[in-house]
Order: sequence, then C-alpha cells, then structure tokens
Amino acid sequence: MIASGRWTRSLAAVAAAVLLAACSSEKSHTLTFDVTGEGSFAITYVINGRSTTEPQVSPPWRKDITLAEQGEDTWSLSIRHLGAGSVSAVAYVDGRLITRTAGSGSSGGGTSSLSGSVD
Repeated sequence: MIASGRWTRSLAAVAAAVLLAACSSEKSHTLTFDVTGEGSFAITYVINGRSTTEPQVSPPWRKDITLAEQGEDTWSLSIRHLGAGSVSAVAYVDGRLITRTAGSGSSGGGTSSLSGSVD
C-alpha cells in the first residue's frame, strides 16, 4: 500500500523533529568564565578532570572553552587572591548565566570558586 502525500509529509516532519531534538542534545557547548575585580589572582580551572593554572592574572580576565559534544562535562574555577583586592566571577554556558561568586582578600589570602556540569 502506498501512503498518501499528506501522510508522507507528516511522517517526514515528525522524523525531522525527532532527529533535530536528538542532535541538539549532543551539540557542543561554550563555557565562558568572566573575572573582574582589583588586584592579581592565580586562576585554576578544571574541565573534565584536566587542570589548567594561570599563575598571575590581572582582571578583567575572560576564558571561552568549548565543551565536548556528547555526555556530561564537569568544570570548576578557583581564584586565589595574590594580594589585597576584590574579585567577582561569573560562569555562562552558551551565553546563559549559570553561577557567580564574589570575594575579597588581603595580604595574599582568600579563595573564590565556581563549579558545575553541563549535559
């Protein structure tokens, strides 16, 4: 039996919608860290267990990271004050605010951190 043109178009539209939904959940994401404040900091970020440290950073500091295309990605950001000053940090995924933190330190003390995961 041959399906009518109307049925075939409807089935094709449903198949396309299912495929689009499946593909959209497996697309890559962009994680963005924005750090502002005063003073200098040591910044360490960990993406899926891989750690990177920038030993002396002056704000503003921004980092865009492309996350994997499949599965869950975990991340964290740690900011250690190297002297007196204040800090504010924000994390975005695909331009959408995920979390933020703020703090201040004196005489080389204080740490601020963020963490999360993305499916």
